[in-house]
Amino acid sequence: MGLRVKSVQLTSGEIRFVDEGIGPTVCLLHGAPMTSLAFVRLIRELRKSYRVIAPDLPGFGASLATPSFGATLDAYSDFVGEFCRVLQLHRFYVYVNDSSACIAFPALAKLGDNLAGIVIADTVPLPMTGQFVCVKWALRYIVSSAPVRWLNRRVNLFPWLVVSVAPLLNPFPRAERTELMAQFDTEAKRDRLLEIFHQMGSDDQFIRKSAAAMRELASRPVLLLFGQFDPMRLLGGVKRFKSVFPKHRVRIIPFEEHFPILASGARVARVLDDWIKVVEGQNA
Repeated sequence: MGLRVKSVQLTSGEIRFVDEGIGPTVCLLHGAPMTSLAFVRLIRELRKSYRVIAPDLPGFGASLATPSFGATLDAYSDFVGEFCRVLQLHRFYVYVNDSSACIAFPALAKLGDNLAGIVIADTVPLPMTGQFVCVKWALRYIVSSAPVRWLNRRVNLFPWLVVSVAPLLNPFPRAERTELMAQFDTEAKRDRLLEIFHQMGSDDQFIRKSAAAMRELASRPVLLLFGQFDPMRLLGGVKRFKSVFPKHRVRIIPFEEHFPILASGARVARVLDDWIKVVEGQNA
């Protein structure tokens, strides 16, 4: 993919991460059905003006988890915190989407002034109450059910949906599509992504902790970035996040659904660039 990849040894394992560009730092945290390479189109644009960091979660992509890594939501959250500390990231922006927001909120709440702002993209609000109970039950009883697990193991279902169906507006070239699919080349990796979804639907204790951490971040500048047809937006997710973060800006990517970074990475990069410049100007 033409991206510079580095590695760092953490308690959770040997972590591979993309490290591109020079400028204010933007850390991209991928969700469960993808790896850091899903941000490739976004990275290619952002690296022109920013330092872009994008790790693979332990056990995902090229990152090797230690045998002792528990693969719980708590463990992934601890990884996010340790990764940011070990890389000594200062005054940086974090992009979270899908499950990575749930994982990251407790870690981000501990970063203090090192956290310059958060991009919350296509994410279910926490806790999953009210109309979002349907998301919780879908994650617990449908998405991570035995038949879906079997299908995902056999045909790499969720990575295929992310790589081939989601970016229909701007399909990946065949070579890149093949590389993105190869990120989930074992049954263990395919099971790991579904296990995150299952825990999001069943680990109520962590979800409550993550929701409390999200509220602790209420004073941060936040960009709410959603696809026009994202189910989380249609259910009222943007409104829920706006009520938590008074320093918010909302940007909707036209004609996109749940992962605008896939087909519309360049457009997402322009939105991020505009927002970061506003935040940096306010800080100055």
